[in-house]
Amino acid sequence: MSVVRERLERWIHQSADQRCKCYIFFTTVGSFIARAVQFGRLPFFSDKYNFLNQVFVKQCWAWTLLLISIVTLLRVIWDKLPLRKVYLIVLRLLFGTLYWYTLTTIIDGIKDNVGRCSLQPGEYNTKQLCVTEGGSWKYVMDISGHMFMMVFCNLFITKSLEEIPNHENADTLPHQISRAFCRLLVLLFDVMMIFTILYWHSPPEKILGTLTGVLGYTLLFKQLSSFLPTNWV
Repeated sequence: MSVVRERLERWIHQSADQRCKCYIFFTTVGSFIARAVQFGRLPFFSDKYNFLNQVFVKQCWAWTLLLISIVTLLRVIWDKLPLRKVYLIVLRLLFGTLYWYTLTTIIDGIKDNVGRCSLQPGEYNTKQLCVTEGGSWKYVMDISGHMFMMVFCNLFITKSLEEIPNHENADTLPHQISRAFCRLLVLLFDVMMIFTILYWHSPPEKILGTLTGVLGYTLLFKQLSSFLPTNWV
C-alpha cells in the first residue's frame, strides 16, 4: 500500500514538462490498445452525462481560472507577490481563455461541418441541416475536446503552481486548501482522461486532442515569455 501511495504522490507532483511527454505517450499507446482490446464499459464512467463529466470536465477551464486566481490572490495578500508576476499570471489566464475558446470553436466547427448525412448525399452539408431534416450525422473527424481541455488545464495548473512556489506562509490553512484543490482537480482530470482513452473517440482524434492541449501549454509558458520584458519571467 505504501508503494502505491508513494507512486501516486510522485505522479501528483510530476512537473508540467514531464506530464507533456507522459500524456502524449499514454494517449498514443493507450488509444491503440483500447481499440484492439475493447475493454468492458463501467456504467458510470462510460456515461457522458455522469456528474464528474458534466460538473468538472465540461467546466474544466472555469475551474482552472478559479483555482489559479485564488492561489495568486493568496500570494498577493500574504506574501506581497511582485506585481510583474501578477501581470504575467493574469496575461496567461487571458491568453489561455482566448486559446481555449478558439480551439473549442474550431473543434466544434470541424465536428459539425466535416461529415456525412444519412439523407441525400451532398445536399445536407452541415450537421444542423441534416438533423433538422430528420437525418443522422456521421462524423468524419471528431477531435476529442475532452482530451484537449483536460490536458491543457492540467498542464496550466501544474506549471502555474511551479511558478508560484511554496513560501514562508505556505503552512497557513488557506494556502494548503487552495493547493490541495488544485492537485485534486489535476488528479481527477487524469482519471477522466483514462476513461476517455478507453471508451471514446478514435486514436487519431484522441492524439490530436492531446497535442492541441500540449501546444497551448507550449505557447503560453514557453513562447509567450520571449515577448515579455526579462524581469517579468
